[in-house]
Amino acid sequence: MITKRIPLFWQLEIETKASCNRVCPGCIRNSHPDREAVKPWFEANEMPTETLRRLLREAWEMDFRGPICLQHYNEPLQDSRIGDFGALAKGIGFPHVFICTNADLMTEKWAVELDGKFDQMVIALYMKEPVKSRREKWLSSLFTKTQLAFTGGHFIPTHFSPLFPVEVLAKQHRGHPCSEPLKCMIINHRGDMLMCCDDVTGNFNLGNTRDHTIEELWYGARHQDLVISLLQPGGRSIHSHCESCPKA
Repeated sequence: MITKRIPLFWQLEIETKASCNRVCPGCIRNSHPDREAVKPWFEANEMPTETLRRLLREAWEMDFRGPICLQHYNEPLQDSRIGDFGALAKGIGFPHVFICTNADLMTEKWAVELDGKFDQMVIALYMKEPVKSRREKWLSSLFTKTQLAFTGGHFIPTHFSPLFPVEVLAKQHRGHPCSEPLKCMIINHRGDMLMCCDDVTGNFNLGNTRDHTIEELWYGARHQDLVISLLQPGGRSIHSHCESCPKA
């Protein structure tokens, strides 16, 4: 029997394919020092279509009605199935289905296929002006049904980023509580449940969707214990990965 000591996640993120066309230094997949551990993200590994179908059904059946993001560390436009996946999630009834993309691979043909299959695309354009503004204007002209949100292509501190003083930041924030793992459930292309956005390699061994439903994973005793501990001042001491986190 499942004992629920934490609220349901407010967003579900599913990584449908491993690869990305960029090697941005600010991305944790590129700056991670253990190259063997992140090797699967530099190969064309895909989540099976039926696995995604099952995860979406499970989320719906546990009364989740929040946003669905069909992307995590990857570039979703490298997955030829992504439009069908967006339509699938919307067809089930989820009210907000979106992807985050660098849009490098966007074409007029891609836009025709994707327009309306997602409620929103969050786009980070990693290029300099005036090319960025021209690209943004062109992309905006391609979509009439899907809303586009442009982020500016800014990086945020991650564990191994060479762009920020991560050790200094981690020391500053070590005593702070952390509520990030409570907000979002993340499933990578291998089916692993991740603790948070900085848990790229699955440092916490929270389980896999091959063996458990997403309800069993989210309300698993280990996950709930970790989340509850992190909500306390000084809770980051539960794990070395949390102690070294540069995020406030």
